[in-house]
Amino acid sequence: MARVAKVKSSPSQRPGLCGKAETRSLQGGGPSCYRYRLADPALEASIQRHGMLMPVLVSDEVRPVVIAGHKRLHAARALKLKEIPVLIAARTKPQDALLLNLVSNWKEACPDMDRAQALGTTARELGFNEKELLLEVMPLLGLPDDKATLELYRKLDRFPRPLKDLIVDGRLPIRGVSFLMKFSEQDQAYFAKEIGSRMRLTSSQLLQAGEWLSDMLRGTGKSLGDFCRSSKVLEGLHVPGMDPRIKADKFFARLKRLRSPHYSKALAQFEEKSGSVFCGAKGIRLEPVQGFEEPGFELHARVRTPEELELLLQKIAEKRSSLNSLFEIML
Repeated sequence: MARVAKVKSSPSQRPGLCGKAETRSLQGGGPSCYRYRLADPALEASIQRHGMLMPVLVSDEVRPVVIAGHKRLHAARALKLKEIPVLIAARTKPQDALLLNLVSNWKEACPDMDRAQALGTTARELGFNEKELLLEVMPLLGLPDDKATLELYRKLDRFPRPLKDLIVDGRLPIRGVSFLMKFSEQDQAYFAKEIGSRMRLTSSQLLQAGEWLSDMLRGTGKSLGDFCRSSKVLEGLHVPGMDPRIKADKFFARLKRLRSPHYSKALAQFEEKSGSVFCGAKGIRLEPVQGFEEPGFELHARVRTPEELELLLQKIAEKRSSLNSLFEIML
């Protein structure tokens, strides 16, 4: 009979030997599990097609505890597998078990939220100090051992669950949400529910919107929810069926008007006046400078022959007065 209950192997069961274990007998989770999300449809499909090619690392105990392979165990249970291959490790402290798990996945792709959870768990539940996090844990997570990066990921770990889910699902880029670290938990939860989950902001929109929101909330002293309700910045954007990108563009434009009403007024005047300068001319358009509150404007034209270039220069000469008047608006 195997010395580790529920694990089938040779009669001389010892750490380092492989065997099979009843899936239901294994203890998953615990401090050594740093995965933010265990479900992995691609892994389940692979195991269903090819079987479990790599054994799960378990402790040498009466009821084995999973040290590494928590996602594989989750997939096996989802597929209702009765037994899975295991590799038996000597009993070890929880701190060493987590490090062993990190080593077993070293140099593999590690999602940012897994990193955040690992750094949060090692400090919160396992008692790692800052020096140990920097020198031992972060290199195993593929992170530089600097305090700024450590602080970034520890703050991410403190985000509310809905916000983390949006990051994991790719709805919000991790670098773009850095402004939310300055928000209260209440404001973070509101942003996740009413903005992040309902629209698809680009990285640049998210960074700029975050800067504007931070400034306006600081100036008004309001919570994010109170600010959005009083300013009506989200009004009409929760219409069922509206494209999330269109919602994002409308939301961004409204924030821009609120943040800089004078510039928004100038943009409206520019659009109204510039539209008539080259009215009817194909391949020519006037636009504000790409950048917030930059002076001047951009002239875009497509020419394919010397004759078209000559025609363009004539049109510009004819419209010199109208073009000059646009500078009065965009200075």
